[in-house]
Parts: sequence; structure tokens; C-alpha cells
Amino acid sequence: MRKQCVFGPIFSRRLGSSLGVNLVPYKTCNLDCVYCECGKTLNLTLERKEYLPSDLVIATLKEAAWRLRDNPPQCVTFAGWGEPTLHVHLGDIAEAAKRIFPQERLVLITNGTLFARYRNLLEEIQVFDLVIPSLDAGCETTFQVVNRPHLSLSFAEHLESLHLLRQHFTKDIWLEVFVVPGVNDTPKELQELKKHIQKLSPERIHINSLDRRPTCEWVKAPSQKELQKVARFLGGEVIPSLQKTRNPGLSLRRQYDPHESRSTPQ
Repeated sequence: MRKQCVFGPIFSRRLGSSLGVNLVPYKTCNLDCVYCECGKTLNLTLERKEYLPSDLVIATLKEAAWRLRDNPPQCVTFAGWGEPTLHVHLGDIAEAAKRIFPQERLVLITNGTLFARYRNLLEEIQVFDLVIPSLDAGCETTFQVVNRPHLSLSFAEHLESLHLLRQHFTKDIWLEVFVVPGVNDTPKELQELKKHIQKLSPERIHINSLDRRPTCEWVKAPSQKELQKVARFLGGEVIPSLQKTRNPGLSLRRQYDPHESRSTPQ
């Protein structure tokens, strides 16, 4: 279980050397995204509870700090096998992580859907230095096709959560858009996405795409030309593929990137 809750550090395309923190069992999430490279969601839930023992996570973070004392990571990233905000003690664990790694950047990668439903999350995340939420759709229909949410979760609630995040979190927000060709990259869909993104006004917009096997085999990777076109339209930047960002100083195992997005295997 210790290996399940803290992993790495690995080389992150966006964050550099990053120590990962996982707070939920495989595969616990409130979405079942068609592109997810972790695989199909096994526990589709909106319930916040103590999925992995908080004391164990904190103890494992302390062990990692001792192990890495001569070569600390650049950041500590909460990502993992599902949605980290589902853990009811996210805030307490994040506060402990900041005490254990006071010099490192504390990062939260989240699908960004739960802030409207659980307003206390807006307080819990204040310890983070950077939040990376997602927006893959411009309307309810596309949200259902691409993200396949829990039955009681709507696109309107997702948007409300992102707006609340923007209002209450004054540090950096990097918004991720995962491109699913033929679904969320049509002119109409991109126009709606652009409207939402302009209202959210994130510090950076990351355009992501398939790098490994997705949950649904029909999902394909767009070409770099297509990605660049989407990025220009949305005012964002394309995340380079793992193949283009291999760090020769790290083993292949450590380069297998578990926190480039919540779509990636944890």
C-alpha cells in the first residue's frame, strides 16, 4: 500500500522532477473518461471518504523526504489512480506534504468537477501552489460522451466548479483540454470551449492528446498539425509527447509519467 500512495519521483513533461501522491485505490473516480490511460473506472462515485489511510500517506511522504534528502524533487504532485479530491482528508494531507517538503512546489491535478458540490474543498486546496483542472467539452452532450460522469453530475455543475475555483484560488491555474478527434474538436465545440475558457481566464492552457492505450479503443490521437490548430484557436500550448521529452538521466520506469494528466496511468 505504501507504493500505492507515494511514487517516483519521475520526470514530468510539465513539472520537471515530480514526486507523486495517490489518495484513492485503482480506479476510483467520478468520471469514466473515454481517453483515460489508467483504464475503465471501477468505482464511479461522488462520495468523499478516507480511501487510503491518511496517516499512512503522511508517513510515506516522510520516508520519501528522507530518501530524497540529497536530491529532492522539484514538486510534489497529487494525482494518482483516480480523482484526488474524493479523499475527505485531502486538505490535511496536503498541509502535511507542505511541511515535509517546504521548498517544493505543491501541485494538484484534478478533473475540477467537485468544487461546487463540496465547497470546503475550496479551503482545502489553498495550500497548493498550482492547480491543474480539466475542461474537455463545450456542452452537456460532449461532456457525457467524452467524460462519462457519475449520473448525478452535470456539465453545468462542472462549469460552476471551475468558476468557483477561479474565484477562490488566486495562485496559478493551468487548464487542460484533452482533444478527442471528431468529438470535441469540431468548429462548434471549439467555439463553445473558447467561450468557457475565456471566462475562466487560466494562467496557462494545455492541449493534451493520447499518448498510450485509452479506455475506449475508438479514441485516436490527432496529428500534431491538428493539435497546433486547436492550440492556436484556444490560445493554448500543446503538451509534447512522452517520446519527445524522454530524460536520459532517468530510467524508463521513472519516465513513465503518472501525473501529466488525470488521464494517465498512476
